[in-house]
Amino acid sequence: MADQKSDKVVLGMSTTAAVAAVMAWIAASKKVGAAPGDGTIPSEVVELIVAIALSADHVDQNTLDIINAVNELSLGSGRGWPENAIGIRSLRVQIVPTGTQLPDVLIPDGMALVIKAWPLNPGWLQVGESLSASGSLNQSWPLIPNEIVWYNVKNANQIYVGANAAGCFANLTVEQKGGGG
Repeated sequence: MADQKSDKVVLGMSTTAAVAAVMAWIAASKKVGAAPGDGTIPSEVVELIVAIALSADHVDQNTLDIINAVNELSLGSGRGWPENAIGIRSLRVQIVPTGTQLPDVLIPDGMALVIKAWPLNPGWLQVGESLSASGSLNQSWPLIPNEIVWYNVKNANQIYVGANAAGCFANLTVEQKGGGG
């Protein structure tokens, strides 16, 4: 019952505001020096006022429908972010200077693979999408020791890592929805 009253109030306010705006426009556009008694409103303006008044009910109802639809939306858990992970998977991979394909590690939806250059690496790593890219400074992402980068990929084996020196390692970690492994 209260919603119907508020709908009527909103409708009345919208219609009143539209009529007031048109009347203000009419007052502002009056020509100076008009002959007395020539205060008729053009038919186009009258039609505009009638159209606004008739459509205001539909506009307000459509607006309320949109607001109600937005309020009913749900994104997965309803929180707007993925569910918490149950576990993690972490490993260290030795990187050869000519490039290494990362091992087969599945990345659950909503999770990211984190790659960290081992803090004691004697050089930097180069992360790329292929073996050749991981060996090219122009096609890879450099990682100095102790630096991280993360990727939202389906599997770690989509990524290749090269190094500019022997004895380099990359640490990998990813949250797991099913309990690590």
